[in-house]
Parts: sequence; C-alpha cells; structure tokens
Amino acid sequence: MSTANAKYYENQQCSIQWRAFLKAFSAEFASKGDVKDLRAFMHQLGRTMASEFSIGDGSSLLALEAGMNHVWTLLNWGWAEVIEETDSLVIAHHASPLKVAFGADALEWSPALLEGIYSQWFDGLGMDKALRLTQRGAVLEDGQLFIYELKKQLEEPSYFTRR
Repeated sequence: MSTANAKYYENQQCSIQWRAFLKAFSAEFASKGDVKDLRAFMHQLGRTMASEFSIGDGSSLLALEAGMNHVWTLLNWGWAEVIEETDSLVIAHHASPLKVAFGADALEWSPALLEGIYSQWFDGLGMDKALRLTQRGAVLEDGQLFIYELKKQLEEPSYFTRR
C-alpha cells in the first residue's frame, strides 16, 4: 500500500470532531506524570472501557478472535489476530486509532489502553491468575500495530531466596 493510501486510511480512524480535544488532552496528560504512571492510568482506563463490551465465551481461539473483532469493528478500532505460540498467546492489534487520536508522541503510553482492554477481557473469561498480558516490544508499522503477549509471569525471587 502506498504511503498516501496508508495515511488516508489512518486518518479515517478518529472522528475529526474529537481530534483537537484528544491531542490537547494528550499533551496535558503527558505533562502530568512519567511514562510508567501514564501507562498505569491508561491500562486501568482500558479495563473500565472493556467492561462495556462482551467478547463472548472464548470457547476457542477462533471464537475469541471473532468476539474481539466484533467489538473493534463496532468501534472502528482496527482488528486483532490471536496467535498461539509455544509459551504464550499473542494478540496482534492492527490499525489502531491511538496514533491519530493522541498523536505520535503518545505512543509510549497510549497502547496501555489496549493492554487494559485485552487484560480485562481475559480476566472476564477466567484467565489463570499466573498469566499476565503485556505489550511486547515497540510499536510497529508507524503506530499501526501493537503486539501483546499473554504468558505466565516468573515470580521474582525474594531477598532470602536469591543467590
């Protein structure tokens, strides 16, 4: 796809009536804390937002992906691929509106919104508490692809068990 075509489709993802507000919000929000705190807030915001939408029962990976994509289609927020790997379940979220809505500078913290949404959906499906969903790696495809990974978290050894 040409760069011009990609830009056109990217700009269709966020209603023009909200762009000025969201960019101003983003600038002010980013000035209020460090990236870790901003990500934590966006993660919690995503969890709250997720409770508004049902993704079904997740009885299979195909059903899970279809349920997620039903919500993303309703919101015009791109689409997700659910990929099973050896030690994790990967969610590849394509064509997100986050860059257009909050600006490229917000790509350090804004993807935590999707992380929170996916986390809440997995929790609602009865996810094992030893599993955790986190963003994997950097933002890809010029802010249009985010990768999240659901996997067992290794516990940090306590002070007394470290060698």
